[in-house]
Amino acid sequence: MRRILATITVLVAVLLGLPATAQAAANELGGGSDLFALGGPSGRCSASFAATSGGGTGYLIAGPSCAMSVGTLLYSGNDVLVGPVASVQDGTVLVEVTNTTDWKLVAFVPFLGLDPTINGSTEAPVGGTVCLLSKTTGMSCGSITAKNQTVHYPEGSLTGLTRTTICLEPGGVAYISGDQAQGVPIGGSGCISYFRPINQVLAAYGLGLLTG
Repeated sequence: MRRILATITVLVAVLLGLPATAQAAANELGGGSDLFALGGPSGRCSASFAATSGGGTGYLIAGPSCAMSVGTLLYSGNDVLVGPVASVQDGTVLVEVTNTTDWKLVAFVPFLGLDPTINGSTEAPVGGTVCLLSKTTGMSCGSITAKNQTVHYPEGSLTGLTRTTICLEPGGVAYISGDQAQGVPIGGSGCISYFRPINQVLAAYGLGLLTG
């Protein structure tokens, strides 16, 4: 739908004799968007989901690959400022979108031919199907095998995670089930992977998931 609207925008601009360079799709920011710090590590990380506060402030929720010091400015696209890292906790990262001039916050941006619609965050049950959206493999699906799991890392232990049968490789963006957001990729080994349930993150930060 977003691509259709962008095409219509260009056609209208052409018919009116206006410049067609300011396409809305070019400035969309949301789940699936790449994030990076200028002058930082060469690797980029990806936002998992977009959310808003009660006051209307926009945020991106990301996984541990985006973990940087609070206050670090993150960018996307062609080195366009997004905003600062607002919090890092429990394996997730919260990025405040302060540059609302250059970016329009949307639920999800297309990549690798994927353009998922996020309509909510109803949790899939144990035994239910869940899919991982990935910048390297596209979409891989499996099942939820357990919830409220504790995983130990050298940096410490993370509790409250959901375990799946999906092989987690570099490039994992978000777990979904149908059109429902499920969680943020945390880690895994072999074909066992874990995610932080998105509803936990939203409750911890007092945010509402951006849908549509």
